[in-house]
Amino acid sequence: MNFTGLIPAFLICTIPVLAALACMVVLIKEFKLGFGFVAVFCGLFAVVPIYAIQFFMETSGLINLHSLFSVLIKSILVNGVVEETIKMAVFFIFPSKKMSMKVFFACAVLSGLSLGCFETLIYIASGIKNLELRLLTAVVIHSCCAGLSGLFVFNLKNGSLKIYPFVLAVFLHGIYNYFAGFKMDSMFFWFSLVVVLVAVVECRIRYRAMNPEGLILFR
Repeated sequence: MNFTGLIPAFLICTIPVLAALACMVVLIKEFKLGFGFVAVFCGLFAVVPIYAIQFFMETSGLINLHSLFSVLIKSILVNGVVEETIKMAVFFIFPSKKMSMKVFFACAVLSGLSLGCFETLIYIASGIKNLELRLLTAVVIHSCCAGLSGLFVFNLKNGSLKIYPFVLAVFLHGIYNYFAGFKMDSMFFWFSLVVVLVAVVECRIRYRAMNPEGLILFR
């Protein structure tokens, strides 16, 4: 795709990030614009090590695909473990001592959203189509899984080891990628939408369980 053709895709991928940032600043009292910029930066920064590690795993032949089960394992390792671990690691940059759980959670979701949108832009630049579908599925799964990983990091930094949200993020992301890898004319592809829905519901449930006050976006 040439540069001129990339401009509309860039704008479409940027709008969700800017809209989410604006909503968080307006709707969450303690949310500062600076926190939002840090979250977006963390999401963009995470793309570099993620792609470097995934490229190494793909080219080194560490994972051999001989069956659908091996494809599932690859999706969980390459997309689930690698991506969610890197996303989770950058959340330690967040100044958690200055943040309530709701603000930290919002930043995690925003970071995942920015990563998902940037990843979508990369795919579009590579010639992959169905931008709308990616914005409605892959971007959402990135955001929700980042929110789950954010809950794990926030609790860990506050002396509570609740690893289940992170494990859930890894498996949901990996299983999503597994089903999303099927062609759209296959019924298996549409299971990826079910996984997205489960991710949204689980993200809400886990957040509300750890913070009974709730986040305005999840009321």
